[in-house]
Amino acid sequence: MPRLLVVEDDPKLVAAIEKTLSLGTGFVMEDVGRADHALAAALRFRPDLILLDIQLPGGDGRMVLKSLKDNAATKAIPVIFLTGMGSEGDKVVGLNLGADDYVVKPFGAMELLARIQAVIRRYHPDGVKRKTTRAGLALDQDNHAAHLDGKRLKLQPKEFEILSLLAANAGRTLSRTYLIENSSSYGLPISTRSLDTHIKNLRKKLGSKAKLIETVPKRGYRFVSPDD
Repeated sequence: MPRLLVVEDDPKLVAAIEKTLSLGTGFVMEDVGRADHALAAALRFRPDLILLDIQLPGGDGRMVLKSLKDNAATKAIPVIFLTGMGSEGDKVVGLNLGADDYVVKPFGAMELLARIQAVIRRYHPDGVKRKTTRAGLALDQDNHAAHLDGKRLKLQPKEFEILSLLAANAGRTLSRTYLIENSSSYGLPISTRSLDTHIKNLRKKLGSKAKLIETVPKRGYRFVSPDD
């Protein structure tokens, strides 16, 4: 189910967008009304698409877009500008900054829905997949649920995020910096020692399958799956 983050300060417009999304086939929406809250919301919510106004309290939407693209955890999230600034120059600037589309207010509900669906299809041609299954490990991102060989694993939020990243990139070494920056539960710099503690706890909870998480000296960690 696609997740949309709406960065918009007009509550009536937010309600209209939510109503528009109800015309589609299953969306999860969250909204924030300030530019300076947008990055933190994106890190926590991990949306599949962001609808972003330009003129916002707490900053400018174009600076929000820049901060999203500068952050390793959010740079790949597509963004649609949703704004009353409709000149050709405004559109060119927005698209050049990295926006995927530019919708001018006022807009039609069906037009907005079509543009949202088009961008999501472009990034997820096979649909949005939020489940990972490897080596008897099943991770459900929508419900933050983890099972190992059919038995529920009780993971802390940070542990779940780290394990999800490793499993989704099985066979690839992920640096400590990458794991920290891409774990939505973090969002802010922490020490690598904290990350190592989470890895230690994960291995303990994986029990006989602790070796699924391999330490790569001086580089980071890797998920070793016999499925690959």
